[in-house]
Amino acid sequence: MHPTNKLRHFSQTSGTYFSIAVLVLVGAVLTGCADSSATSQSDSPSSPDGPVITAPVSMINGAVPPGKLDPLHDVTTMLDTIDSQGNRLFVSRGTRMPGTRVAIHVHEYGGHTCVVSGTITDFVEGQESSTFPAGTCYYMPPNTPMTAANLGTEPAVLIDNLTLPSDAPMITILEPGWDEVVAQLSQ
Repeated sequence: MHPTNKLRHFSQTSGTYFSIAVLVLVGAVLTGCADSSATSQSDSPSSPDGPVITAPVSMINGAVPPGKLDPLHDVTTMLDTIDSQGNRLFVSRGTRMPGTRVAIHVHEYGGHTCVVSGTITDFVEGQESSTFPAGTCYYMPPNTPMTAANLGTEPAVLIDNLTLPSDAPMITILEPGWDEVVAQLSQ
């Protein structure tokens, strides 16, 4: 069967699965990544064109972002594979609880997040904060300190999409205190 016909059959089987397939395809287009030979040799992330970002970082645009540090809940991996160029395609779904945020971090190769339900406020160094309701997606620029917070009253379900060299980290946490938060949750 031709790949287009497979996708058409897939979409007729389930609208939800078709939406996921579209998100994955959009992710591959939006987050196309550099050749894996461009990965940094330092412990801090850097892009071939960007600055080296060093930890610790506790503010975005001169202010501590609102929200309590807390990892995503109910995380599931939807796709984790290597494409024909050797890049890792990673898609996951998780829930950000009200009043919480991820620690300030960078994605060396960028990515994007789609909001399935709820609302997320994205804080990115050098940009105004932006709010994204259900049904929207936002871009995570490479090597740029950022955090995302659920400042609403209902849980926010998110789908994260990353394309990166297979040996690159998906995320590099820059904000102090994250390891302690994660350790407390695992007790």
